[in-house]
Amino acid sequence: MPIREKLKPVEQPQLSDEDEVIDSSKNGSSSSLPKNIQISDDGRLFKKVDHRQRSMTIGNVRVAPLTTPLPRRLQTAAVLWHTVSIPVFITIFFIALAIPVFWIFAIPYLIYLFTDETPSNGNATKRYSEWFRKLSIWKNFAGYYPVKIFKTHNLEPTFTEVEIKDDHYWLPPPLSYLFQIKKKPYKKKEKTGPKYIFGLHPHGVVSLSGFGAIGTDGANWSKLFPGVPVCLLTLLNQFYIPIYRDYLLALGITSAGRNNALKVLKNGFSLAIVVGGAQESLLARPESTEIVLQKRKGFIKLALETGNVSLVPCYAFGENELYNILEPGQDSYWRKLQLWLKKNFGFTIPFFHARGVFNYDFGLLPFRKEVTIVTGKPIEVPFLPSPNKKEVDHYHELYVNELKRIFEEYKSKFAENPEAKLEIVE
Repeated sequence: MPIREKLKPVEQPQLSDEDEVIDSSKNGSSSSLPKNIQISDDGRLFKKVDHRQRSMTIGNVRVAPLTTPLPRRLQTAAVLWHTVSIPVFITIFFIALAIPVFWIFAIPYLIYLFTDETPSNGNATKRYSEWFRKLSIWKNFAGYYPVKIFKTHNLEPTFTEVEIKDDHYWLPPPLSYLFQIKKKPYKKKEKTGPKYIFGLHPHGVVSLSGFGAIGTDGANWSKLFPGVPVCLLTLLNQFYIPIYRDYLLALGITSAGRNNALKVLKNGFSLAIVVGGAQESLLARPESTEIVLQKRKGFIKLALETGNVSLVPCYAFGENELYNILEPGQDSYWRKLQLWLKKNFGFTIPFFHARGVFNYDFGLLPFRKEVTIVTGKPIEVPFLPSPNKKEVDHYHELYVNELKRIFEEYKSKFAENPEAKLEIVE
């Protein structure tokens, strides 16, 4: 049995199933511990296990060991599912179209697919499912890296749960006079506070931390920000993919169109926007701190025009470390293809690689590297139905300053390179 010491370290990481507990009686202080020795919440010392060191090598490829614990295998399976979900849903749909017995389901769904405007009319708030967002698969997804949220300021809840008393009787007259059974009080969520627009930086290759922390409840969003339901915005073309669109809507993910975003805010939900978009994805590479923000002011104007909205800058330390990037030359054919895709389809594809399901050296799965999303201080903005350029620029500057502040204040704690500087390239 390990000896429990009453130590008070600066940072107390959680003890996971695969970490090795060691005898804490031989170490007097946290400052004298080696890097791979950490302290759990209950004061136990444990050694962080790097399972890559236990891997087998075949040729030049490191293969995952057979002794990999089940929790880690479940985490890998969750990330694999997210990676292959689009082709899986497309395959299921076309199989249903190819087999006549399934036409009774496929044809009505096809009609629904072409007529439903939920991803663009603000009604994604009605498809938002707390149950679906809290499934264990999302805990495994967030635990893979892991993705964490570091909250610097509390946010006033948009919705508060209040108890409603009902003096009516269950039974209609005249039975209610004989059996005076009143209805029980019930709880209802009422709008009591502001909405928020969370700006996420950087985009990374595919904004995996944004999906894990905000697109799902895998990083305990609902506990950290109770009463603040949020919709993550993404490209509209993803909602043309059968079945996958409904999967996204259940998570509260909706399209980034301006009218849609405005209606979501009016429905009382907050928004999370990956501000840099496709252009910023081309800047994603390990240790890069380049972001696209200087000309991105649409979300500022949206907040001003809506009213009762606060802006919250967020920086995801570690997002750019999840993949290795192959950078084509500025005049190369591949670079021109990337820019053509962005111009014509609204998205582009960085050439990336990381690890596989059973190896640590190549594949499309991201690396297991911790990502911490630091949320800044909310910036209150007034209601201005027709803001002018000067007013938009003013609140944009406040937003940029707060983003720079959280980056400088927390880079020594979370950044791969604590000497890095935040670079706003355009």
